[in-house]
Amino acid sequence: MNRKGLLPNLFFITLAYFALGIISILFANLALLCMALPFILLAKAKKKLWCQSYCPRASLLNAAGRRKNWRKNPAFITNGRLRRIMIWYFGLNLLFITGSTVQVALGRMEAMPYIRLFIAIELFSLPQLLTVQAPLFLIHLSYRFYGMMASTTLLALVLSRIYRPRIWCAVCPIGTLSDSALRLERRT
Repeated sequence: MNRKGLLPNLFFITLAYFALGIISILFANLALLCMALPFILLAKAKKKLWCQSYCPRASLLNAAGRRKNWRKNPAFITNGRLRRIMIWYFGLNLLFITGSTVQVALGRMEAMPYIRLFIAIELFSLPQLLTVQAPLFLIHLSYRFYGMMASTTLLALVLSRIYRPRIWCAVCPIGTLSDSALRLERRT
């Protein structure tokens, strides 16, 4: 299948990710794979192959985004300000995820058995169709990843409906880090 034919169908992966969280929250740890694959492909292809051809979120945004009457992209997106905010958000989120998971593993903190949007907004616990005995820190980690993925997907969908379908790609932390890695490689 050629690359142009592949991207439109990949949004099912994003939907499956969120559905699998209802089956067992432990599936939310697949977010690690979603964060690692772009860099594995980048190292192999020396270009942003993930962003161009395989990103399931980009596929979802193409499917759900606005098709006509696009609004002009706001300055805070085009001047890079939101890109910097998103990379800080991503870094802080990973720091909180790591730190709190270590604290839960050491028994110094209660596990978080609910989704939290944008690090701070406490929502609810997901119904679990499959109950698996797992260490509390792993359940905590799963809910943190699920919340991070839900937050960024929600933000991306809102932006895609207001502006262009893939405007999220301009501020995506994975894309930003991929750009930085490519620039570093070109310097060496």
